[in-house]
Amino acid sequence: VSVLTENKGTEDSGFEHHCTYTIFGNGCIQIGNQIKPFGELPVLPKLGVKMKITGDFDNFQWYGAGPQESYPDRKYGAFIGFHQGKVSEQYVPYVKPQETGNKEDVRWAAFTDKSGAGLLVVAEDTLAVTALHTTAEDLDKAEHIHELTPIDDIILCLDSWQYGLGNGSCGPGVIDKYASYPESFDFTYSLRPYTRGMGEMFEVARLKIPNILNQDESNLKKSVLKH
Repeated sequence: VSVLTENKGTEDSGFEHHCTYTIFGNGCIQIGNQIKPFGELPVLPKLGVKMKITGDFDNFQWYGAGPQESYPDRKYGAFIGFHQGKVSEQYVPYVKPQETGNKEDVRWAAFTDKSGAGLLVVAEDTLAVTALHTTAEDLDKAEHIHELTPIDDIILCLDSWQYGLGNGSCGPGVIDKYASYPESFDFTYSLRPYTRGMGEMFEVARLKIPNILNQDESNLKKSVLKH
Protein backbone atom coordinates (compact mmCIF):
# COMPACT_ATOMS: atom_id res chain seq x y z
CA VAL A 1 0.00 0.00 0.00
CA SER A 2 1.33 3.47 -0.89
CA VAL A 3 0.00 6.72 0.55
CA LEU A 4 1.00 10.16 -0.76
CA THR A 5 0.50 13.20 1.46
CA GLU A 6 1.04 16.76 0.26
CA ASN A 7 1.39 19.73 2.59
CA LYS A 8 2.00 23.38 1.84
CA GLY A 9 2.16 26.35 4.18
CA THR A 10 -0.56 28.99 3.82
CA GLU A 11 1.76 31.97 4.27
CA ASP A 12 3.88 33.77 1.65
CA SER A 13 6.86 31.63 2.56
CA GLY A 14 7.27 28.08 3.77
CA PHE A 15 7.69 24.59 2.38
CA GLU A 16 5.92 22.15 0.11
CA HIS A 17 6.27 18.66 1.53
CA HIS A 18 5.44 15.59 -0.55
CA CYS A 19 5.64 12.46 1.59
CA THR A 20 5.10 8.93 0.27
CA TYR A 21 4.45 6.10 2.73
CA THR A 22 4.91 2.63 1.28
CA ILE A 23 3.46 0.13 3.75
CA PHE A 24 4.40 -3.54 3.49
CA GLY A 25 2.54 -6.55 4.83
CA ASN A 26 5.18 -7.37 7.43
CA GLY A 27 4.94 -3.98 9.14
CA CYS A 28 7.83 -2.20 7.40
CA ILE A 29 7.13 1.35 6.23
CA GLN A 30 9.34 3.17 3.73
CA ILE A 31 8.97 6.95 3.84
CA GLY A 32 10.14 9.16 0.99
CA ASN A 33 10.22 12.94 1.51
CA GLN A 34 10.47 15.66 -1.11
CA ILE A 35 10.73 19.13 0.38
CA LYS A 36 10.73 22.38 -1.60
CA PRO A 37 10.94 25.85 0.00
CA PHE A 38 9.10 28.87 -1.36
CA GLY A 39 9.26 32.57 -0.56
CA GLU A 40 11.89 34.24 1.60
CA LEU A 41 12.98 32.07 4.50
CA PRO A 42 15.57 32.50 7.25
CA VAL A 43 18.41 30.10 7.93
CA LEU A 44 16.87 27.12 9.72
CA PRO A 45 18.24 25.20 12.74
CA LYS A 46 17.37 21.85 11.13
CA LEU A 47 14.94 20.21 8.78
CA GLY A 48 13.43 16.75 9.03
CA VAL A 49 10.62 14.88 10.75
CA LYS A 50 9.60 14.38 14.36
CA MET A 51 7.64 11.57 15.96
CA LYS A 52 6.75 10.27 19.40
CA ILE A 53 7.45 6.66 20.39
CA THR A 54 6.79 4.79 23.61
CA GLY A 55 9.21 5.37 26.46
CA ASP A 56 9.53 1.59 26.83
CA PHE A 57 11.96 1.74 23.89
CA ASP A 58 14.68 3.37 26.03
CA ASN A 59 17.51 1.13 24.79
CA PHE A 60 19.22 3.11 22.03
CA GLN A 61 21.63 1.61 19.49
CA TRP A 62 22.95 3.32 16.39
CA TYR A 63 25.56 3.08 13.67
CA GLY A 64 26.96 6.54 13.09
CA ALA A 65 29.01 9.19 14.86
CA GLY A 66 29.34 8.67 18.61
CA PRO A 67 29.21 7.91 21.39
CA GLN A 68 28.93 11.57 22.43
CA GLU A 69 26.65 14.11 20.76
CA SER A 70 27.81 15.48 17.42
CA TYR A 71 26.90 18.27 15.01
CA PRO A 72 28.01 19.16 11.45
CA ASP A 73 30.88 21.35 12.67
CA ARG A 74 31.62 19.36 15.84
CA LYS A 75 31.80 15.71 14.91
CA TYR A 76 35.39 14.88 14.02
CA GLY A 77 36.09 13.67 17.54
CA ALA A 78 33.12 11.32 17.29
CA PHE A 79 33.91 8.02 15.62
CA ILE A 80 31.74 6.31 13.02
CA GLY A 81 30.77 2.90 14.34
CA PHE A 82 28.31 0.99 16.51
CA HIS A 83 27.27 2.73 19.73
CA GLN A 84 24.65 2.09 22.37
CA GLY A 85 23.20 3.61 25.50
CA LYS A 86 19.91 4.74 27.02
CA VAL A 87 17.73 7.48 25.60
CA SER A 88 17.60 8.86 29.14
CA GLU A 89 21.40 9.30 28.98
CA GLN A 90 21.45 11.43 25.81
CA TYR A 91 20.47 14.76 27.38
CA VAL A 92 23.54 16.90 28.12
CA PRO A 93 22.87 19.17 31.15
CA TYR A 94 24.22 22.49 29.90
CA VAL A 95 23.89 25.42 32.30
CA LYS A 96 21.14 26.81 30.08
CA PRO A 97 18.90 24.15 28.49
CA GLN A 98 19.39 24.05 24.73
CA GLU A 99 19.65 21.79 21.66
CA THR A 100 21.46 18.63 22.71
CA GLY A 101 22.03 14.94 22.06
CA ASN A 102 22.21 14.93 18.25
CA LYS A 103 24.00 12.09 16.44
CA GLU A 104 25.42 12.82 12.96
CA ASP A 105 25.98 10.49 9.99
CA VAL A 106 23.60 7.82 11.28
CA ARG A 107 23.05 4.86 8.94
CA TRP A 108 20.57 3.15 11.27
CA ALA A 109 19.18 3.54 14.78
CA ALA A 110 17.20 1.14 16.97
CA PHE A 111 14.98 1.70 19.99
CA THR A 112 14.06 -1.41 21.95
CA ASP A 113 12.43 -2.49 25.19
CA LYS A 114 13.74 -4.90 27.82
CA SER A 115 12.84 -7.92 25.68
CA GLY A 116 14.83 -6.59 22.72
CA ALA A 117 11.75 -5.80 20.63
CA GLY A 118 11.18 -2.37 19.17
CA LEU A 119 11.66 0.01 16.28
CA LEU A 120 14.49 0.02 13.74
CA VAL A 121 15.09 3.15 11.66
CA VAL A 122 17.19 2.69 8.52
CA ALA A 123 18.36 5.65 6.43
CA GLU A 124 18.70 5.39 2.67
CA ASP A 125 21.79 7.60 3.01
CA THR A 126 22.49 9.10 6.45
CA LEU A 127 20.43 11.05 8.98
CA ALA A 128 20.97 13.25 12.00
CA VAL A 129 19.14 11.53 14.88
CA THR A 130 18.06 12.98 18.21
CA ALA A 131 16.15 11.00 20.84
CA LEU A 132 15.24 12.65 24.15
CA HIS A 133 12.67 12.51 26.93
CA THR A 134 11.96 16.20 26.38
CA THR A 135 10.64 18.40 23.59
CA ALA A 136 12.43 21.16 21.70
CA GLU A 137 9.71 23.54 22.87
CA ASP A 138 10.43 22.74 26.53
CA LEU A 139 14.17 23.17 25.98
CA ASP A 140 13.55 26.55 24.36
CA LYS A 141 11.31 27.80 27.17
CA ALA A 142 13.44 26.67 30.11
CA GLU A 143 16.03 29.04 31.55
CA HIS A 144 17.44 26.52 34.04
CA ILE A 145 17.77 22.74 34.22
CA HIS A 146 15.38 22.42 37.16
CA GLU A 147 12.59 23.83 34.98
CA LEU A 148 12.71 20.76 32.74
CA THR A 149 10.51 17.77 33.54
CA PRO A 150 11.30 14.64 31.49
CA ILE A 151 8.32 13.02 29.79
CA ASP A 152 7.70 9.28 29.61
CA ASP A 153 7.58 9.11 25.82
CA ILE A 154 10.57 9.54 23.52
CA ILE A 155 10.71 12.47 21.11
CA LEU A 156 12.52 11.16 18.04
CA CYS A 157 13.84 13.58 15.40
CA LEU A 158 15.12 12.27 12.06
CA ASP A 159 16.73 15.19 10.25
CA SER A 160 18.11 15.50 6.77
CA TRP A 161 20.43 18.21 8.05
CA GLN A 162 21.29 20.20 11.15
CA TYR A 163 22.66 23.72 11.45
CA GLY A 164 26.21 23.88 12.81
CA LEU A 165 27.02 25.15 16.30
CA GLY A 166 29.69 27.74 15.54
CA ASN A 167 31.21 29.58 18.47
CA GLY A 168 28.68 32.36 18.86
CA SER A 169 28.94 32.42 22.66
CA CYS A 170 32.47 33.83 22.55
CA GLY A 171 33.54 34.00 18.91
CA PRO A 172 32.45 33.61 15.28
CA GLY A 173 29.18 32.04 14.25
CA VAL A 174 28.63 29.13 11.89
CA ILE A 175 30.64 29.22 8.66
CA ASP A 176 28.76 28.80 5.38
CA LYS A 177 29.70 25.16 4.77
CA TYR A 178 27.92 24.17 8.00
CA ALA A 179 24.93 26.50 7.64
CA SER A 180 21.58 25.12 6.52
CA TYR A 181 20.05 27.41 3.93
CA PRO A 182 16.55 26.54 2.69
CA GLU A 183 16.77 24.55 -0.54
CA SER A 184 14.98 21.67 -2.23
CA PHE A 185 16.02 18.23 -1.08
CA ASP A 186 14.87 14.62 -0.80
CA PHE A 187 15.47 12.05 1.90
CA THR A 188 14.19 8.53 2.48
CA TYR A 189 14.19 6.21 5.47
CA SER A 190 12.31 3.14 6.63
CA LEU A 191 10.66 2.21 9.92
CA ARG A 192 10.83 -1.50 10.72
CA PRO A 193 9.55 -3.59 13.63
CA TYR A 194 12.31 -5.65 15.22
CA THR A 195 12.59 -8.65 17.53
CA ARG A 196 15.66 -10.64 18.56
CA GLY A 197 14.29 -13.61 16.65
CA MET A 198 15.03 -11.76 13.41
CA GLY A 199 18.78 -11.96 13.99
CA GLU A 200 21.53 -9.51 14.91
CA MET A 201 20.48 -5.88 14.64
CA PHE A 202 23.28 -4.85 12.29
CA GLU A 203 22.44 -7.72 9.92
CA VAL A 204 18.75 -6.80 9.78
CA ALA A 205 19.60 -3.12 9.31
CA ARG A 206 21.68 -3.93 6.23
CA LEU A 207 18.76 -5.64 4.49
CA LYS A 208 17.04 -3.73 1.72
CA ILE A 209 13.26 -3.66 1.76
CA PRO A 210 12.83 -6.40 -0.90
CA ASN A 211 15.02 -8.74 1.18
CA ILE A 212 13.45 -8.03 4.53
CA LEU A 213 10.06 -8.93 3.05
CA ASN A 214 11.29 -12.51 2.87
CA GLN A 215 11.67 -12.66 6.65
CA ASP A 216 9.23 -14.86 8.56
CA GLU A 217 6.41 -12.51 9.53
CA SER A 218 5.84 -14.48 12.74
CA ASN A 219 9.12 -13.04 14.03
CA LEU A 220 7.88 -9.49 13.72
CA LYS A 221 6.29 -7.61 16.57
CA LYS A 222 4.03 -4.64 15.96
CA SER A 223 5.87 -1.40 16.66
CA VAL A 224 4.33 0.84 19.27
CA LEU A 225 4.51 4.02 17.21
CA LYS A 226 2.40 6.94 18.34
CA HIS A 227 1.26 9.71 16.02
